[in-house]
Amino acid sequence: MPLTRVSNGFFFALWVAVCAAAPEFVWQGLFSVFGHFTLRDAAAALLIGLILAFFVEPLIERMRTLSLQPAHPDKSPAFAACTALSFAVATVCVHEAITVAIAASHTNEQAALNLALAVSQTLQWAVTPFAITVAWFAARARRWIAWTVAVLAALAVVLTGIVFDWSGRVIITSAIPAILILGAGIFAVRETWDHRTFKRCARVTAVTAIAWLVVTGVLQAGLSLGHVGNFTVYDWSEFWIDCRFYFGWVVGLIVAPDFVPAQRTRASNDAWRGRR
Repeated sequence: MPLTRVSNGFFFALWVAVCAAAPEFVWQGLFSVFGHFTLRDAAAALLIGLILAFFVEPLIERMRTLSLQPAHPDKSPAFAACTALSFAVATVCVHEAITVAIAASHTNEQAALNLALAVSQTLQWAVTPFAITVAWFAARARRWIAWTVAVLAALAVVLTGIVFDWSGRVIITSAIPAILILGAGIFAVRETWDHRTFKRCARVTAVTAIAWLVVTGVLQAGLSLGHVGNFTVYDWSEFWIDCRFYFGWVVGLIVAPDFVPAQRTRASNDAWRGRR
C-alpha cells in the first residue's frame, strides 16, 4: 500500500539520519564522562550492566522470538554471561555519555541550553542524510519527480548551512561530498532495486566520503606544512567531526532494517510447502 511504503520510507530515512548524528554525541559525551569518571560510576555501570545482561536482555530476547529457548543455545553460561555483560556495560557507558553530552547531568549547569544546542546540532547533522535518502527513494519514480526531489535534496544541504549560519567554506565542504553521494546513490538505486540496494548505497557513501576526506585532508596538510594561512580547506576539528558524521551515516544505512524485503528462494518455498 502507498501509505505503508511512505511510512516505511520515512522511518528508514529517519533511522539513517539519527545514526549520522549519533557518533558526535557519543564522542563529546565520552570526553565528559571520563573527565568525571569515578569508582562509584564504574560500580553503578557494573550493577546496571548485570541487571541488563542477566534479566532484561534474556527476557526481551525470548519475548522477541516468542520462545523459551535462547537464541544461541550452544553458548556456555560463562561465555554468554561475559559477552552479555560486556555489551551491557558498554551500553550503559554510551547511554551515560549521550546523557552528559545533551543534558550536562554531571554538573546540572545550563542543562536547558545544552538540550537546545543538542537539538540544533541534531538537525544540522540529520537533514542531509534524511533528504538524500528520500531522494534515493524517489529515484525510481517518474523522471521529473526523481529530478525534482534530487534538486530539493541538494538545496536542503545548502539551506541547512544558511539557516544554521555556517561559514561559506563549511557549506562548500559539506555540499560537494553530499551531492556526490546523492548522485552515486541515485545511480545505485536505479540500477538494482532489491533488499541489498541500500547496502550498496552504504558502500558508495563510504567510498565517496573516504575519497573526499583523503583528498581534502592531504590538501589541508600540505597547506599547513606550507604555512599557507590565508586559505584553508578544513579546520582539523571540523575534519574529524565530518569523519564521525560520515561514519554514522554509513552505519545507519547498514543497520537500518531492509526497506525491500528479501525474496524467498524456491527451495525455501518448497520446504515451507512440505511442512504444511
